[in-house]
Amino acid sequence: MKRIAPLIDRRLYNVGDIIVQEGEIGTSFYLIEEGAVEVFKQTDKGETILGHIGKTGIFGEMALVDDGMRMASVRAIRPTTCRIFPREYFQYRLARSDKLIGALMRIFTAHIRSLTHLQAEVGVKGIQRPMLKLSKDDLPEG
Repeated sequence: MKRIAPLIDRRLYNVGDIIVQEGEIGTSFYLIEEGAVEVFKQTDKGETILGHIGKTGIFGEMALVDDGMRMASVRAIRPTTCRIFPREYFQYRLARSDKLIGALMRIFTAHIRSLTHLQAEVGVKGIQRPMLKLSKDDLPEG
């Protein structure tokens, strides 16, 4: 039987664990099943908390959209279980979508990166990322 998409992993992170590191190459994106994380960036003024993400939230996707580096670090602030989707899964799904969707995602990602850099420079803290509600049809079993 031919595999249609790469396997998805699931991991538990303890409080304080760094899940993704600013500046690294993105190899996957994450869906929080339980728990919460904070997104932070190192600046000349020290560490700036950019926001928090809770259950059903997704992070790490932007580096997969534009093949850029991770723009911020993510740390567990409660015991957190994540489903981890590899780059290959993302590319598999994106390749099967309309080309316009991919172009729009790259534009949105560029805007978000710009706003996040501005947020860190100005020192605006604690912005809550919108929670994404996914249906069973959005993700594979596992």
